[in-house]
Amino acid sequence: MKKITIWFITCGVLFLGGCFNVDNTKKETKQPNQEDEQYISVQDYDGEGYTLRGGQDEAVDIAKQHKEKIVKAVEEFFLDNYKTEVKVNHFIGAKDAVSVTVESVNEPFFYSYAIVPVDFKSKTVATDRVFTLEGEVEQDIQTGLYAMAYEEEFSNLDRYLENMKSKYPVIGRLEVTYQNTNNIRGYATPFYFISSASYTLDELYDEYINEPSMSKSEVKKLFKRTPIDSKGINISINLFMEEENVEPNKEIFDKIIHDIESMKDLPKASYSIFLNDNFINAQTGSGKKDNTLSRKSPNKIIKK
Repeated sequence: MKKITIWFITCGVLFLGGCFNVDNTKKETKQPNQEDEQYISVQDYDGEGYTLRGGQDEAVDIAKQHKEKIVKAVEEFFLDNYKTEVKVNHFIGAKDAVSVTVESVNEPFFYSYAIVPVDFKSKTVATDRVFTLEGEVEQDIQTGLYAMAYEEEFSNLDRYLENMKSKYPVIGRLEVTYQNTNNIRGYATPFYFISSASYTLDELYDEYINEPSMSKSEVKKLFKRTPIDSKGINISINLFMEEENVEPNKEIFDKIIHDIESMKDLPKASYSIFLNDNFINAQTGSGKKDNTLSRKSPNKIIKK
């Protein structure tokens, strides 16, 4: 698979800025209120207003003029490089480029993105130079494979979180926020997303990418054959209070901690847990603020 040069990666990091998973999001110091347009209720947030550091709105305007060309190029890029069919969801302005968010059409399910350079002088897009930052799409696919291999365990986690939502005043994100932003990638649900350390699933990924037509049962056998380090897989649970102007509830948070610690038959992973108030930062797509309750590194819950 084509590798990106160190120079290109460095440039990409500079203009993408905010493209990385929200576990790395800088802590918000400003508290939301109804008059603050930077914050919006999580029930209403669809990704509108999401920006990248150094992002340029003009890049999106130019990209929209070449939408069909970009969609075709990005879809072919994922087929050629990752043997995966994706659909394009959204364009986000980056520095001298547009970040194109995608999601997989079939299993393994995951969200990801590609980058298309934009020339502002000629108002053109370089669809022959589509790229991604090295290793990121690979990790996104790996998380989808992990969810695919441990389908029953993830179903247990899903049922638990849905049950919490029905019993307590907590909710998750709208799916559209994953489609229209790229601060969360990989396998994701309204309540959590998975991320992996680059080394954890590399060998399994290589076997899959060499045989992308393998069945779900074959993927499961693949994972059972190779021991997985739970510390290399992170499941980040992000919940929000259902009502506006309500502080994160400590009793609910403590219950979630207790339940995740004591439950069996959950996916093997390290768990980070966050309970936010109702508001989300429209620019960063993050719900984390000074009042967020969190259980995270170096005190994650490890399920072996």
